[in-house]
Amino acid sequence: MKLEELLVKNKIEFKEIDGYLATYCLFCNSSRSGNLVLAFNIDKETWNGHCSICDRDYTWKEIARELDINPNEVFVEEKSQKEVKWNDKKISNKNKKSKAITRCFADIKSVPIDWLWKDRIAFGKLTMFVGDPNLGKSLITCDCATRVSKGFPFPLDNCNPPIGDVIFLSAEDDLADTIKPRLEAMEADCTRIHTIRAIQEENAEGELIECIFSLKRDIVALEELLINFSNCRLIIIDPISAYLDGTDSNKNSDIRGLLAPLTKLAEKFKVAIILISHLNKNSGENALYRTTGSLAFIATVRTAHIVIKDKNNPERILFMPLKNNISKVKTGLAYSIITAENGAPIIAWGDEPITITVDEALTLPESKEKRTATDEAVDFLRDLLADGSIKANEVIEQGKQVGINERVLRQACKKLNIKPKKIGFKPAYWVWGFSEDTQDAEDTYPQKDGIFSKPEDLGGVSTPKPEDSQDCEDTNC
Repeated sequence: MKLEELLVKNKIEFKEIDGYLATYCLFCNSSRSGNLVLAFNIDKETWNGHCSICDRDYTWKEIARELDINPNEVFVEEKSQKEVKWNDKKISNKNKKSKAITRCFADIKSVPIDWLWKDRIAFGKLTMFVGDPNLGKSLITCDCATRVSKGFPFPLDNCNPPIGDVIFLSAEDDLADTIKPRLEAMEADCTRIHTIRAIQEENAEGELIECIFSLKRDIVALEELLINFSNCRLIIIDPISAYLDGTDSNKNSDIRGLLAPLTKLAEKFKVAIILISHLNKNSGENALYRTTGSLAFIATVRTAHIVIKDKNNPERILFMPLKNNISKVKTGLAYSIITAENGAPIIAWGDEPITITVDEALTLPESKEKRTATDEAVDFLRDLLADGSIKANEVIEQGKQVGINERVLRQACKKLNIKPKKIGFKPAYWVWGFSEDTQDAEDTYPQKDGIFSKPEDLGGVSTPKPEDSQDCEDTNC
């Protein structure tokens, strides 16, 4: 198969330029830049390509895998009426020229770390805020954006950030009725705060379409935006999980590969980037392992802060250093959430530093009974279903996002005496929710947890009865 035929078959645009086939890079998706950057030398018996954006070479096997083609196939390209076979023997390391690029530390000039918030958020680095829902993580990002837009000093440390622009990526809060009122209540300069509404691109038919921003595809688009906003000081990505574009958040290699270009972007433009994430339910683990998803998130960022309820004061929330590779700060801050005149919630920071450790702050008061994973799932379901029934597959998916697997959720479902209900006929779906007479079922349920003997009690698959044609056939119920 000729290389040109392969690209045409996969609807990949290419041009022949000075003895090269130039196309968009299949790996960094550089089509956002409008440049054909992945070049193949068609005068040589290889498909090896070089991308100027990735700054690396790609072998024909990597390219074949990206196009879902068996890399062990033998490819044939016609040249001057001569058939040339492409196989492992022809494509050997002797055709690939590579060398290590080194730099002597004697030639490297030491520079101090530049801080947006002294010892807490650095320019040119990734920072992460993690915590449970409804504790004000997004409010803190609005607070940071306001201080950058106006040059207001950060709390406790009294350091003034340089005034600059802010780029917001928010997938959970509405821009008009949630974020904008908060910024106005905090007296932000909204002319300096911007949001990426969508990414516009051209489809195969030449039509302009809009899609959600993706860290996997759209780093080049973000780079172009930073070129336009040359005074950008802060980027906020809330939450990071909304922009992974199918990347497995539990695989270290995948997450490191996804965050590496973002890290380089922060370094290149000297911009601080804050990532927002949630905590999992593994309350017995080291605090560093409490971030949802792969440990690569915490490993990649240079500083991380955790938001925790103050166990001694329900009206107070703690903002504590979770990880810091670049400073010695050990104290945290406290804040409460108050209501501004326009009705929007805002942060009211405390005046005194918090000196306890993160592990001490996370330690729950001793209980006579040890809490189990099912207990955590029971609390999760009570909160999730408090406002009404939810589709079963959505309950299971949200449980996975906070570290509760389906088996434990179904145990908690049985413990709470939740009776899934089938809605509709064709197509039909199942919902989980409380009925009026089952709110306090936990107190009367036997204490023994286990796998259910009757899947139909949870809306699962059961053996159909002749007189019953409505039994569930949906394994997601």
